[in-house]
Amino acid sequence: MSNDSHRLIRLYEHWGQEIEHLEIKKGLYFKKDNNCPVFQYENKTENDVQKCTIKANYYIGVGTIPNGHPIFISPKVNSKLLKLIHENLDDENIDNAIKAKIENEDEVKSLPEVDVVKMLSEIVKLPNATKEISALLDIDWNATEIEVDHLDNDYLSPFLVLQFLYIMKTIVKKGLKKSYYSVEENLNSRIKGKILVPQTIKLNHLKNRVTNTYCKYQEFGFNSIENQFLKKVLEFVKNYLSANKGLLSSANSEIQHTLNYISSAFDLITPLDNIREIKGIKHNKFYKEYKDAIQIGELILKNFSYSITKSIKTMRKTPPYWIDMSRLFELYAYKRLLDNQEYNLIKYHWRTFGNEVDFIGFYKNPEKENISPVIIDAKYKLHYENSKEHQDMRQVAGYSRLKRVYNYFSDKVNNNQIIDCLIIYPTLNKDIELKISEIKAYQNIYKMGICLPIKNSV
Repeated sequence: MSNDSHRLIRLYEHWGQEIEHLEIKKGLYFKKDNNCPVFQYENKTENDVQKCTIKANYYIGVGTIPNGHPIFISPKVNSKLLKLIHENLDDENIDNAIKAKIENEDEVKSLPEVDVVKMLSEIVKLPNATKEISALLDIDWNATEIEVDHLDNDYLSPFLVLQFLYIMKTIVKKGLKKSYYSVEENLNSRIKGKILVPQTIKLNHLKNRVTNTYCKYQEFGFNSIENQFLKKVLEFVKNYLSANKGLLSSANSEIQHTLNYISSAFDLITPLDNIREIKGIKHNKFYKEYKDAIQIGELILKNFSYSITKSIKTMRKTPPYWIDMSRLFELYAYKRLLDNQEYNLIKYHWRTFGNEVDFIGFYKNPEKENISPVIIDAKYKLHYENSKEHQDMRQVAGYSRLKRVYNYFSDKVNNNQIIDCLIIYPTLNKDIELKISEIKAYQNIYKMGICLPIKNSV
């Protein structure tokens, strides 16, 4: 590989890649807002050739390594690597999976790719989806932008677009907000509101239109600044979806139906010309969805550099961003649980004394007749299909021994009862999805697979 600082280094989730003639000081690359490493790197010399090994973690997206080299990480699922782990690594050291290297480019391209857009299209339907999704995504607007082919290397735009569409769908269902807004109009033989003298002289008197008066007045209706701004963003979204039909094909029919539903409600709204006008808006608590929609709308316009032509270009610049795949899987699993009657009494992210349980509630254990209390932990680790991690067992068992947990289930369990624990893990095997199996080395600890959607899969 040449030492061209503009060439995009392509990595894959959980993979490591060895690159010749590249040297970086050994270390980790962290997201801005936490201490989770996106990837790590180290140098070595073999046969007088300087090499750098870069190892990806659980994040996908676009960024730069410390020497300024652009890097893109995509969500490839490596089943071959998992098989090697099962055969060669002890359970306690299973996280060393990222030490494996890519053998050849053709092998990597044949790996299944997780369909993050399809996962997001389910997550956006969750309660408080906007808040949860914002925690998935880290965008560095202040960093130097990176040029990418957004058909293959862009997950940021679909994330923002899908969020916007489903918030807009909620707004339309609830009913568009009415409010007072200013209207400027050249009136004939009448005056309304305030006369704008300079405009009246320029547009009317100098052109001998003595009966016309340019006025500014207030009206009450749907064509408010907020709705005009949302209509403006909607135009960008339509352009983007029209130019990228294949990109969102996994959820295309539902997206198109949602877009048509929203568009019909905004037919009579005028797009906002001056985007700055939205800055002074005060939000109404009854229309709380407007605040979220406007915030995401501003991100969409910023992402497309406020140019509608850039929403349809194949090559364009994007700010560095990272998506937390482990958190994405956690939310996807939550949506799948809520859709299942046996798990729809689950509560998400319950906190107590510094501990945070992924899920707590009741479920139908196939070994028992009635619903049972359960502590559930989601682990974004495919090897759970054929293995386990003792540290994860200790963690979930510790949660289930908390007194606050027993108090939560006070009317259903007594202090002598062992509360069930369930590990949820991703799988590609549809035959075992949502089927509980016992982890035999532990008492009352079970595991269950959630099938990941794969791109171009039937």
